[in-house]
Amino acid sequence: MAKKEKNIIEKKWLTIKAKSKEDNYNLEELDYLTCDLIAHLTQLTDRGVTDIDGTSIDMYKDRVWWVVEKIGLLPEYKDEEDNVEEEIIDDWESYEDDDFDLEEEAHKAFYSENL
Repeated sequence: MAKKEKNIIEKKWLTIKAKSKEDNYNLEELDYLTCDLIAHLTQLTDRGVTDIDGTSIDMYKDRVWWVVEKIGLLPEYKDEEDNVEEEIIDDWESYEDDDFDLEEEAHKAFYSENL
């Protein structure tokens, strides 16, 4: 009995899985492969595909996410404590007078040219 040929999504996944388990994996290559599979899954999702040969498309998304997370392709997490908030100063009134003068000048310039 002949083996059933794997679909393209399964082939891409197996390639990513095998390469991510190597000791000296190429990070750029894995980045390219995972991005390619994610793009392919995105296109299928946009077309309304929910499973591929009986396997949920979300399962493939999760699998790729786990690899991306495991090999360190995500940017470093920024904790809330690391965020330094700047003080917001309400200086609306200082701009209001300047804007009024600009509006008045624009009004005078427009009407003096168009009269």
